[in-house]
Amino acid sequence: MQPTKPTAEQQIAIEHALRGESFKVVAYAGTGKTTTLQMISAAMPERRGMYLAFNKAIASEAQQKFHRNVDSRTFHSLAYRSVPRNITDKLRLPRLSPSFLAKEYRLEPITLRRLMGGRYEKYALMPSRLASIVVNAVGYFCATSSQYPAPRHIQVPSWLHPDDATALQQHLYPALERRWLDSVNPQHQAGIGHDIYLKLWALSEPYIPADYILFDEAQDADPLMLGILLQQKNTQVIYVGDAHQQIYAWRGAVNAMQKLPLTESRLTTSFRFGEPIAEVANSLLGGLKETVPLHGNPERKSSVFNKPHTKKRDAILCRTNARAMELLLAGLVSGERVSLQADHARLNRFIDAASILKQGKRVTDVPELAWFNSWHDVHEYCETNEGSDIKPLVKLVDDHGTAPLKRALEKITPIQEADYVISTAHKAKGLEWDRVHLEDDYQFKLNAHDHKISDEELRLLYVACTRAKVSLNIHHIYDLIQQLKQKTPFKPQTLVPTSV
Repeated sequence: MQPTKPTAEQQIAIEHALRGESFKVVAYAGTGKTTTLQMISAAMPERRGMYLAFNKAIASEAQQKFHRNVDSRTFHSLAYRSVPRNITDKLRLPRLSPSFLAKEYRLEPITLRRLMGGRYEKYALMPSRLASIVVNAVGYFCATSSQYPAPRHIQVPSWLHPDDATALQQHLYPALERRWLDSVNPQHQAGIGHDIYLKLWALSEPYIPADYILFDEAQDADPLMLGILLQQKNTQVIYVGDAHQQIYAWRGAVNAMQKLPLTESRLTTSFRFGEPIAEVANSLLGGLKETVPLHGNPERKSSVFNKPHTKKRDAILCRTNARAMELLLAGLVSGERVSLQADHARLNRFIDAASILKQGKRVTDVPELAWFNSWHDVHEYCETNEGSDIKPLVKLVDDHGTAPLKRALEKITPIQEADYVISTAHKAKGLEWDRVHLEDDYQFKLNAHDHKISDEELRLLYVACTRAKVSLNIHHIYDLIQQLKQKTPFKPQTLVPTSV
């Protein structure tokens, strides 16, 4: 339970807000971020507030929690109101397919050099693939603070020879410029995505009608959103978030919680879990060079244990969709009622695309498989360093076949009726369960005296571990946690594994 009166840390945040200056609230996992924002707005009842969220569902939920002087919106809803109707009307028009766009822009095949198996070989980029690169470039440009498209906004495949990559950007730039101008032309009869009118609104140097803005999940801000907020010269902006929960590889994302040179207040005591789970989180935070520890709730009893497997779990958190699917299949075979919090739509698209490739046809709308002429090409790619990410999904298709995988996805039990939930750590962000079990597919290397793990992986594990309220099974990362504990700057107490 969260307190009805402010904690000492919440009181500091409220006092910062009352000064009327922009600042940031660094809120660790489960530390009562939403409650704190409610307290801040309640302390300023006469001032007009604006709560900004990334999606409509969160904004709608927040609207019920704030007093009537606080409006809860998304950036897109603000933009939609302000951009001319003849632009937003284009949302309802049919989109140009890559092949249609390639014909309209008269794109021709290009032969370039592709790195495969340690050597460069010739590879033909077909017109529809070139058109997809152009469309993606418009989206990338829209997420930046740039005023006009440039060759650098064209994201080319990383396996291209560097000289060819630069040449391709220059070659496709006229098409990028034309696609952007067509998108913002009311007379051009082709559909647009929501990023177009958001970018147009940003370019108009908009004013957000509020005395103060509460910007939630600020660690995930892209340069476009941050640029809009920084333009609000006479408006107090309160950035709220946790730099260590930035786990999405956003296009050109900036971490506002770390980058903005603003006064900060912190929420460091979690209401979600007790000290043993906080100690595991602190080991990971120490690996990220954090110097301020997270504290557990002294009134909540939590335990951390080290067991290969247990039936006593409410959620199993995996790193990959592939591992989640393996566990789903195993659960269904055992007759268990299993729910899946992973990305169903993405998994379905990948399985469908794999089926198409296996039939000798080409795929255009699934990025992971769009560059290959055959399933054999996919196998070759999986043996390279870059292909390691999709290798588990490819193996899943090879081992089980596309039809059984599709049937498994159809047999998922609704979450409220399930014995337990299988989720990826990405999809678990913002959620919580009593008993959490971490799976074995997180990426790190260990030897007797040292470890190697990326910051991105540490952040993902921090999010995964802090979803637990009552018990956390860290069997598959136990040795990593022990090594991290020895190096952490805040020296948490020794973690003793217990059984539940």
